[in-house]
Amino acid sequence: MKEYKLNVDPRILELLGPNLYTNIYYVLAELIANAYDADAENVYIISNSDNITVEDDGHGMSYKKGDINRFLNVAGISRTSENNSLTRSGKRKKMGRKGVGKLAALSVSECVDIMTISDGEKSGFVLSRRPIDENKLEPIEESKIYFSRIENSGTAIVMKNPQYRLNKTLKAVKRNLLKIFPLVSNDFKIHLIRGKEYEEVKNFDENIMKELNTLIVLGDEYSKLTKLVDVTFTEKRKELIENREVHRTSISLKNNEGVEHEYPLEIRGGG
Repeated sequence: MKEYKLNVDPRILELLGPNLYTNIYYVLAELIANAYDADAENVYIISNSDNITVEDDGHGMSYKKGDINRFLNVAGISRTSENNSLTRSGKRKKMGRKGVGKLAALSVSECVDIMTISDGEKSGFVLSRRPIDENKLEPIEESKIYFSRIENSGTAIVMKNPQYRLNKTLKAVKRNLLKIFPLVSNDFKIHLIRGKEYEEVKNFDENIMKELNTLIVLGDEYSKLTKLVDVTFTEKRKELIENREVHRTSISLKNNEGVEHEYPLEIRGGG
């Protein structure tokens, strides 16, 4: 029988859970970031009448290999060196760092089902603001572990009886997510599902630029963004859309040992 033990004082969950976030989209952004760190290519946000599920096709977590034990180590620092700052594939830089984002779902629900599969190995438990028997978590029987969109590897976070709800239209949900989580692309897509409604979020630039009527970009590589802005007042386009050179400066920062270093800083992009 698998045992799931949260490495944190259970009183913290009761105090922190409902107060960690008060905006559903910040919660979703944390869960999406976890999927990104798991090298997922697809994240499915499924809004049902009695729950909101975030499911991804990342690596999933193995109980046997200790992945779940590391997940339950709340506030454990995951990026301690340059080597482990990358995801398992080595193709992405990890977004999560402090380890508290996993508690984000408790801001939405008192009890959250965590179900995961890694190379066919299923595990599941209930993350609760009030763990049973101190910091032990209720396990989910393997026969009750299910997924809507994935098969062999991935994770599903089910926020039951959520205190916060998504916008009435998925287009509004899409806009809000783009503002908070811009790292969507053809390699990392977000799928929004509510009944027969469906929206796909896969291109930040194309989607967010259409919402703007003013844009300043820094650096020639971002100049293409200016072509995506649909300015209502065409005669004012040159005033509203501008491409500037990269801004270069320097900044002093202390490392983990307290030693201060001077670093060159380049500011480029669009906004």
